[in-house]
Amino acid sequence: MKKLVILLILAVSLAACADRKTSVTIEGDLTNAGNQMIRLALITADGMDILDSVNMRNGHFSFKISSEDERIKERENAPMMFQLFLSNENGLATMAKKGEHLKITADAQDLTRTYHISGGEEAVLMYQLDSALASFVVPSEKLYEVYQQNIDNDSVRADIEAQYVKMLNNHRDYLLDFIDQHPNNMASYIAFYQSYNRRNFFDIYRDLDILKQINTNLSKVYPESEYVKAMMNMVEMVEMRMSASAPQNNQDQADTIR
Repeated sequence: MKKLVILLILAVSLAACADRKTSVTIEGDLTNAGNQMIRLALITADGMDILDSVNMRNGHFSFKISSEDERIKERENAPMMFQLFLSNENGLATMAKKGEHLKITADAQDLTRTYHISGGEEAVLMYQLDSALASFVVPSEKLYEVYQQNIDNDSVRADIEAQYVKMLNNHRDYLLDFIDQHPNNMASYIAFYQSYNRRNFFDIYRDLDILKQINTNLSKVYPESEYVKAMMNMVEMVEMRMSASAPQNNQDQADTIR
């Protein structure tokens, strides 16, 4: 009997250990949060799927997405994108693979600009991208204030515009270097699509070759990832549009000349 009990305990322990290796845990501590509700969503190629919601306890929260959850059960061991949010205007995106345990600290008043994260390679790289964007946004907003105060001063406006263009180019160079340094990491997609104030740092048409290279790299590592497949479909769609808008052939040009 004692032997049976020991075997049962061992079986339960092994099952728990196996689940930890394939589940995803995201926990954190937020200041200025109290006991308000926080939600967790899975970002898919088709949209967003709310996974769970909890009321924090003095700013602490914890989510565990079991490997038995049908929404992640069939996914390969590729990074999955998640969204944590307190409201539609206040949230942060991150990534995690099965078996990872992410830990987050942030100010509940502005999650994206104040958070720190550990526990996963993609999550840390996304944090680095968010931090770099913040380093671009803060001085950009100050420049805009000065611009508005000198809206009638052509000389000052020209100087501010030149500073802003330089900042744009510097941040774009940072993103290019990030993509080059992390060719096999899903965070490269985040770098390519990063934007500020509805302005993208990369143009999907002009910079299509960059996205194609990211696809080539990641398709070798995560061939079944829905994100990779979605980006490959995006490239095909853009190429079709570019082909349709290009001059048909030399005969068409000759007809126009006549």
